[in-house]
Amino acid sequence: MNGRRDLSALPKVHVHVHLDGSYPESAVRDLARRRGLVFERPARFADEWQFFDAYGTVPALVQEADDLAALCSALVAAEAAEGVLYLEPSIEPQLYAPRLGSIERVTGIIIDALQEGAAAAGIQVGANLTINTDQDEEIADELTDSAVAFAGRGVTALGTAGFVEPAGLGRFRSAARRAADAGLAVVAHAGQTGGPDSILEALDELGATRISHGVKAVASTELLQRLTAEGIVCDVCPVSNVALGVTPSLAEHPARQMIESGVAVTLNADDSLWFDHSVTDQYTVARDVWGLSDDTLGAVAANGLLLPALDAATRSVYEDSLAAWFTASPG
Repeated sequence: MNGRRDLSALPKVHVHVHLDGSYPESAVRDLARRRGLVFERPARFADEWQFFDAYGTVPALVQEADDLAALCSALVAAEAAEGVLYLEPSIEPQLYAPRLGSIERVTGIIIDALQEGAAAAGIQVGANLTINTDQDEEIADELTDSAVAFAGRGVTALGTAGFVEPAGLGRFRSAARRAADAGLAVVAHAGQTGGPDSILEALDELGATRISHGVKAVASTELLQRLTAEGIVCDVCPVSNVALGVTPSLAEHPARQMIESGVAVTLNADDSLWFDHSVTDQYTVARDVWGLSDDTLGAVAANGLLLPALDAATRSVYEDSLAAWFTASPG
């Protein structure tokens, strides 16, 4: 079938979504207003450094635990409205500590709010507790402690993120091992600014089970074959990649080549607050710019079922929803 079904009804995972860059704009504006400030989003970013400067302004608005909890709850509700059945935001409690308490306390605030939001929305929500490789080496053990402490209670992954790639991920090898021993996925940003060597670093140094971005893998046929053979899921963010200059245009984005090579790709928004495109919009790009059929779009959505964090109930709903999407009449 090559019809055009409703992409908002397509069941999705959303697992490359930075919590602090993805709160709904209305919730951020409300919080800024209460602080006597005005939230402004630039129409475009001159470079990644301007983006990072802007990114930090939102966590700075949070002064109380209730502020953070309300933003988390608003995010879950917004994602459920997009057809997301499993949400796994990357969380950085270090952005709110120590003013809201210890890293472990802030992790608890975030996890509680996400789980309350999940119950209200009727979806599953995990969390990828993320180490910033550019800044967090000294507190990496403390962050890992919190990830392990909340394993099975809302934290589903330990991640690494940073703009410099390769990132010297060997520094975090013991953290990744502890996370894996606790049953957490190990997720590493790689292949965004760095080349195939950064992806190999994530796989070989950390034992990464998912790659955030990974788009530079297309420079190596051998690496594409490895990602496919090992079932490594790459969580790709088309609109973000163009906005930050990773790829020159949506038409030239490498994700289509990755998909055609057999790599398991999920589509994600990265930082929807700043790039003004939802996870559903990424599927619209795949359809309207890359020319992917509904069959292929459904296969991409089905890659979400490869994530071991999905519980039995979510997996069942996901499978049923995907089947229903395919049987719906194109309109």
